[in-house]
Amino acid sequence: MLNPVIIMYIIQEGVDAVDSKYTQAFHDLGPLVVSPQSGTYKDLAAWTDIALDSPPCQDFGFNNPRFPIYIKSYNVTAQKIAYDLYASAVSGANNTYTNSIFMFEDYATGGVRALDTSATAFGFRQDLILAAPLIIYEPTDKARDTAVGQLGNKLREIIREGTGSTEVHSYVNYAYGNEGPKGWYGYETWRQDRLKALKKKYDAKGKFSFYGPIA
Repeated sequence: MLNPVIIMYIIQEGVDAVDSKYTQAFHDLGPLVVSPQSGTYKDLAAWTDIALDSPPCQDFGFNNPRFPIYIKSYNVTAQKIAYDLYASAVSGANNTYTNSIFMFEDYATGGVRALDTSATAFGFRQDLILAAPLIIYEPTDKARDTAVGQLGNKLREIIREGTGSTEVHSYVNYAYGNEGPKGWYGYETWRQDRLKALKKKYDAKGKFSFYGPIA
């Protein structure tokens, strides 16, 4: 039985080789493959398979829904539960979901978090990690679409439960669509009001309301 492959991208700015204090623990696990590379910021997309010619960015006729959630820290217990469910759903050579991906993105965010959370309209400034199951599949019928939605939402719900919060903080560019304005832009009423006012001021005719609109 084919199982999901775990890939780690460890990237450090301003050096030709990542400091071993960040990588040694992963080397100690005995990975199947280690692929050191050096380049510029322009190479990041290709390294992480999100360049224009990377497989996830091609139009092969597949559906590619994501189920994103921002979190403040890793919860190993929740991740293990989510991994087990994900593995059982996508494993196998002939599995219709075999091209799927479950990403955890963790970037340096010191500058982002240095701003007070009330200084701008962005609602999730203190969240450090973006978890995002991406279920890639060939569309066939409504039943399959429904099954994918149930799987992706369940994976996200497991991660949310691990945060101890009732809120789903979602990256709007990956949003599945069922999160709602609070999940996309922040739960505070004042933040929603501020965004709606900006929307009314700069897009009074609603020309840009086709995806995840605040109003």
